[in-house]
Amino acid sequence: PATSPDDIIDLLSRIREQANQYICDELARRGITDLLPAHGAVLHALFEESPQPMSTLARRIGRKKNTVTGLVDTLQERGYAGDVQLVSLSDRGEALRHVQTDISTALHHRLWQDIPPADQAACMAVLDSLLRNLAR
Repeated sequence: PATSPDDIIDLLSRIREQANQYICDELARRGITDLLPAHGAVLHALFEESPQPMSTLARRIGRKKNTVTGLVDTLQERGYAGDVQLVSLSDRGEALRHVQTDISTALHHRLWQDIPPADQAACMAVLDSLLRNLAR
């Protein structure tokens, strides 16, 4: 277990790795083997608003445009997204809406299950501050 604030990067990395493994396992359990956890943010943003320009999509998910372009290209190649200039969901992508919601809800429940709401809020505030500090 992490015992010192100096372990923060390692701890965050291990949390991300475990969360990504959970998402991959849940997708595979549903027969979806051609998506990665990184695609989730793009799909979620498109579930909220589709179509949208690539630059808007990148801003909404907090990633660089070239990273999002690569993710969207993969989604398009695999039939989950349409036009790359104005990114939209295909019928196949839209069909993932309930899968993404189910997996996200289950992951968040598992992650926070024994942690009181006040501690959850404090954790999120500290992590947000760490991100702001690094973004300076």
